[in-house]
Parts: sequence; C-alpha cells; structure tokens
Amino acid sequence: MGKEIQAMKISFVIPCFNNEENIDDLFEALLENEKQFTNTEFEYVMVDDASDDKTFYVLSNWKTKESEKIKLVQLKENIGSHKAVSSGLNNVTGDCVVVMAADLQDPPQLSKTFFEEWKKGNKLVLGIKDNTLSISSKLFHWVMKNCFVKSSPQGAFDYALFDKSLIVELQKKSIKNCNLFYRLVDIYPHYSTVNYTKQSRKKGKSGWSFSKKLLFFIENIFAYSLAKMGILK
Repeated sequence: MGKEIQAMKISFVIPCFNNEENIDDLFEALLENEKQFTNTEFEYVMVDDASDDKTFYVLSNWKTKESEKIKLVQLKENIGSHKAVSSGLNNVTGDCVVVMAADLQDPPQLSKTFFEEWKKGNKLVLGIKDNTLSISSKLFHWVMKNCFVKSSPQGAFDYALFDKSLIVELQKKSIKNCNLFYRLVDIYPHYSTVNYTKQSRKKGKSGWSFSKKLLFFIENIFAYSLAKMGILK
C-alpha cells in the first residue's frame, strides 16, 4: 500500500460587524466552496467585532451545526476589521490562512486559486481588485505604495491567503494597528497575485463609514511615518 498523504488544513479568518443578514449566505457559500478541494480540512475563525445586531447569535447557530469547523471570537468593543483579524489569528491551526470579508463581496471560490498558488510555494497570495476605486481608496493606496510599502502591487487588495509561518512575523510587528495586507507585503514582498472582480453587496449595509475610513487612513500614515523615522520597528 502507498503512503497516505496527510490532509492539509486551510483556516479562514473572517471579521464580522453587523452582518446578521449575510452570515447564512456566507456559510452556505463556504460549505459549497469546500467541494472544489480534495484531501483538505477547513477551519473558520469568525470574529464578531462587537456587533450590535444579531450577528453573534447567527454565528452561534452555525457553530452548533458545524462545531468541529467553526471557532467564534467575540470582541467586547468595536476595533475595526484589521485589528479583528489580528485577534482571530491567535486561534488558527491551519497550514495557511485566508482573510476575507463576511459580506460575500469576496467570492469564496477564489480561495481555491489562492490555495493552488500556495501549494506551488507562494507564501503570500494577494487578490487584486479589478473594480474602479473611489478617490479616497486611490489616495490611500497611492500613499501606501509610493511612500511606505514600495514593494506592494498596483491597485487595491484586501483578500488574501498566506502561509502560517507569516503569522509569527505579523505578531512581532509593532505597527499592529495598520492595514494587515500592507504589513504582509512588508514582511514578505515575494507575493503572487490573482485578479478578481469584487462583487456588489446584496444584503445589509457596510459599517465602513467615512469617519472610520478617515481615522484608519490617519492611523496608517502616522504609524508608518514613525516607522520610517525609526521610532517604531
């Protein structure tokens, strides 16, 4: 008999904030997505970012249905999706990690393409959005690429897969409040990319308000500026 090939495990870390209308559709899509894979185990680390709707209740129902696959993290205060993902990373056990949104704007089926790239030895795979960006998004990504993380790709990216070995480096970084994806590129600039079209949100409203975007922009510029001066490392 041939040697049995050990199954690989992929962890999804998904921040949730007031996503009660999307959670059922999300898990149905995630479970359907599993059918693309062979000899692969799945783990879903769902981080409730202090939602004030029924998000955690719906997540708990799914935890009851899929107890072996789902881990729940409930934050006491709203800290934003990037920090929420960082909290979730403390709970992953997979060989690689996918970070995606809970509103199905990031198509789960694209994770199979990411996974195949990872199996080729690519420790970081970035999903690059083909969509036209807003002026504020263009400005943010232009500043981040041209002033701070020059090895980053052109365009916007907030859907990615990365090797578990990069988690240790992420936790070492003192610039922990910054954009998770730029920190990944900063840590591991030898990434591969996959282009995709971000889907329209079908249910619920985004909690990503203008004020949150502005604060996040300021936090990133401030922290990276300090890092560039050697104050933060």
